[in-house]
Amino acid sequence: SGTLRVAGGVGTTVSVLGNVSVTGTLDLRGCNFTASGSTSIDGTMSFTTAAGGTKTFSGAVTINAGATWNNVINEDVTFRGGLTHNGTTFTSGTGIYTFDTNPQNIAGTSAITISSLTVTGVTVTNTNTNAAGLTVSTALAGTGGLTNPANGLLNISGTSTITTLTATANPNTVDFNGGAQTVNATTYHHLTLSNTGAKTAGGAITVNGNLTMSGSASFDGGI
Repeated sequence: SGTLRVAGGVGTTVSVLGNVSVTGTLDLRGCNFTASGSTSIDGTMSFTTAAGGTKTFSGAVTINAGATWNNVINEDVTFRGGLTHNGTTFTSGTGIYTFDTNPQNIAGTSAITISSLTVTGVTVTNTNTNAAGLTVSTALAGTGGLTNPANGLLNISGTSTITTLTATANPNTVDFNGGAQTVNATTYHHLTLSNTGAKTAGGAITVNGNLTMSGSASFDGGI
């Protein structure tokens, strides 16, 4: 219920074979960390001070109401059981958040922004219910797929090179809201092109719902 700091140089590994419950502050500094079970955060999960090592969560990670995820040191993090954010603060940092091994959800009632999101060989579904949705601010990438289901909002503010983007559910919205961007060649329900810059079709695009443009964004459909 207080603060536990786990520190070490490159090669130091801390493994939790069961579940992790954080009611105070767990501060992981410069070490390899693996959690085999679920992780429930009611306090603060921090990655601070010394960058280095890997952070792997094999079970579901849940940030509960009032809790904080604070990756100010920009560590890379791997998820294998999904991520739910119901908390107060989610600071992703600029590290790569990799989702692999199992199909997973990015869920929760609080808006969530991840700088760099990579999906490897599986499908991740955006089931976040906050009105602000899921935002990928720098890079959406990987050999897997990201699915935006009915009523989902996916904001892409940087590049998107992910192999499969599924956004056909009625209704859902994908908003490309960065500067100059390439829009994934796929079928959308609602597609929004906003903010600034030229949006360029990466191939054949189908919009079954509304195509909305706002701000000073322009669109080159390759016609």
